[in-house]
Amino acid sequence: MSGLKPASISAHAKVNLYLHVGPVRSDGRHPLDSLVVFADARAADRLHIAPSDEALRLSVSGPGMDDAMLGADEDNLVLRAARLLSEKTGITFKGTLTLEKHLPIAAGIGGGSSDAAATLRLLNHVFELGLSVEELMAMSVPLGGDVPACVAGEPVLMRGDGDRIEPVVTGIPEFPAVLVTPPIACPTGPVFRAFDELNDAPPFSECEPPVGSGGQAYLAALRSGYRNDLQAPAIARHPEIGDLLERLRAVGGARFAAMSGSGATCFALFANEQAARHAAGVIRDQSPTFWVAETKLGAAGFDLSV
Repeated sequence: MSGLKPASISAHAKVNLYLHVGPVRSDGRHPLDSLVVFADARAADRLHIAPSDEALRLSVSGPGMDDAMLGADEDNLVLRAARLLSEKTGITFKGTLTLEKHLPIAAGIGGGSSDAAATLRLLNHVFELGLSVEELMAMSVPLGGDVPACVAGEPVLMRGDGDRIEPVVTGIPEFPAVLVTPPIACPTGPVFRAFDELNDAPPFSECEPPVGSGGQAYLAALRSGYRNDLQAPAIARHPEIGDLLERLRAVGGARFAAMSGSGATCFALFANEQAARHAAGVIRDQSPTFWVAETKLGAAGFDLSV
């Protein structure tokens, strides 16, 4: 491994601008229709690799996070992604992976999924595997519903069980945004079960994404009929999410606010970075235990450096 150089890659937060959910099927899964975008490097984990002749191992660190939540055991999605890639290619990866964990865990912004996607991208680059993004996306399906979209690393439509990824034909403006995660556990399974119990769940069908000639027109289109179908059941279980959304909407300059994924992270879009910066400061002052990130949502991509 002496000829291979150390490298690192960012793993950006994933945000569902909308998430439409269909009725549960006999296999327990739900059809999905979602527009997925990514934050910039201000809301991202960072994954490093130092190739060596030793068996692959992972170390994880994270500012302000509970060490018990930062396990580097065999179930960590980074190691699962490395094992999957090794099985598919026949390559034995050796060296040390180091994950700098900045994104909150199990919060609806794909932290673990983005880490897994970054692992596939990083190993593919460092070990010169020559796999295309499309091949990595197809390979990543067993790792979880969000992982193929995270491998894409750009705005995409996520459909089917999350495994059918389609490009967004119309352009998406980049929006200054604030992401906020309250310190509550909001596991995905119970939120989906609460959705299944709704008597007035909206009808499901795949739809075309919003279209707008500029930022304000795009936001108007987004507000006109797109939603997160998991937001109401999540709020029913965790009223704090509803309170947070009201606070985000009340902050000056907020143009759109919603929950991402199955929660508990919420986001707000703003007309300019000054308004987003002000909102982030207000939320931090009001709720110092919340995770708050001022960022920009759009085509962030991966930041890979050697």
